[in-house]
Amino acid sequence: MKVSDLVKESYENLDSKDIELFSYITQNKDDFVEKNLKDFSKNTKFSTSSIVNLAKKLGLDGYSELKYLIKWEDGKIVDFDENEIEFTYNDILISMNMIKNRNLDFLFENLDKAENIYVIYSGFIQRNLAQELKRNFLNIGKIIIIIDARRDIALINENIKEKDIIFALSFSGDNKLVINFLNNIKKKVFVVSITKLSNNKLSKISDVNLNFISHEVYRYEKNTSISPVSQYYVIIDFLVLKYINYKSKKNTS
Repeated sequence: MKVSDLVKESYENLDSKDIELFSYITQNKDDFVEKNLKDFSKNTKFSTSSIVNLAKKLGLDGYSELKYLIKWEDGKIVDFDENEIEFTYNDILISMNMIKNRNLDFLFENLDKAENIYVIYSGFIQRNLAQELKRNFLNIGKIIIIIDARRDIALINENIKEKDIIFALSFSGDNKLVINFLNNIKKKVFVVSITKLSNNKLSKISDVNLNFISHEVYRYEKNTSISPVSQYYVIIDFLVLKYINYKSKKNTS
């Protein structure tokens, strides 16, 4: 994953100095990659501890991992391929077919048994998705409690029950805040993760993983990338529609 994507996921956890530091690093990539932590810090107004703290806020182990990702990004510059429009269309189409054809009865059976439904997130995009999931379920009489993975672990441990369900949102499926949050829950609960289709950690610790297809689209000029997220909303919409269909069939049988 690109550092810019990590910044988007952790944006609410960053302060103005973190954003300023990230901006400085992106404008001085060669300097950042070539120098060690102490030497890079010496010629800037940023301390070594502030650089390490930024890396950890992004879910990385420290400076070395941040440096590696920045260096890796420099080798990813490519021209924009006009076929990317078709590729992205296919990603969305395949994602729709995957969720449309999937049997979710096991998930819905546990959803009906759940006393409480939680959704945890970390990052701006995931927060919006959590709100959308809450709104959709409210329309069918299900109340969802939204939990911020950065700060609400004590609250959830006080109230969670073994029959409860947690929806965990992470684009990559490797967000350390979300994974650590789930690992720190004291009771065994039913976990449903919604992630990109990949061999990710979150899918492995979930009872059900709802996945979608997405890939990074590169812009040549700035070496930045777009990872389309409309598939995320597709999963949520189909999840609710299939649950309504499940309940309708159950009531008429």
